[in-house]
Amino acid sequence: MKKPFLFLILILLFGGFIFQPLSIKTAYADVTYLRVINQTTPFYSKPTDVEPLFFLPYTYYVKVIDFGEEYTHVECKKSGSAPAIDGYVPSSMLFDDGLSVIEPYVNLNVKTATTALLFEDCSLTTPLQYVFPDRELSYLGEYVNQAGFMVYYVSYNNRLGYVKEADVYPFSIPNHPNELTFIVEEPPVEEDEQPTLPTTDSDSLLSIKILIIASLLFAGIVALVFAIKRKPSNAQAVTFYDENDYE
Repeated sequence: MKKPFLFLILILLFGGFIFQPLSIKTAYADVTYLRVINQTTPFYSKPTDVEPLFFLPYTYYVKVIDFGEEYTHVECKKSGSAPAIDGYVPSSMLFDDGLSVIEPYVNLNVKTATTALLFEDCSLTTPLQYVFPDRELSYLGEYVNQAGFMVYYVSYNNRLGYVKEADVYPFSIPNHPNELTFIVEEPPVEEDEQPTLPTTDSDSLLSIKILIIASLLFAGIVALVFAIKRKPSNAQAVTFYDENDYE
């Protein structure tokens, strides 16, 4: 009685050991990433917000939490150990390119060029803390506030906030390494042009000769016309007086 019972326990334990990795792999396969295909894709904390938190990095991805007809609930983060943030993006502005995604999020730190203020809001009215020069901030996105200033949405010491563009060193964001399949290239327009034969020196000399002959002929015709016009007619011929006419 004891041996079958022990054998059954061993089967259950061994079976659980085998099937556990398969379930993890299946869960990983169900992760969906959608791509940001323009530079003004807004990320909202709530779908009812009027103003977004920031614009998502162009050509990078967000992880889908829940699809929605108007807004999709997504997650994004800086690659690495930084915590993720979730929010809402207009569904029509996200693109499924069907590519394999290894590093979906932008992995970028920006560095302060001077003593900067970290603000709670994009309008830069509520400061959170000072940030000294040469401090690295985890970049999440950017936004142009209502005053027309560019601000960056960053994470610093696990605090989210905004810094002014002027307070950090200039930087650039490379495109995601995945192919930009969302850009449709128009085929080149073929022009129907007649092939032109190259001109040789003999052709040019012949053209000059023809031009000279035509000019001479034209000048001769003009001279002939003037000569005909100046010749007196028979009706206007001059008669001379002769004395023998009266004898």
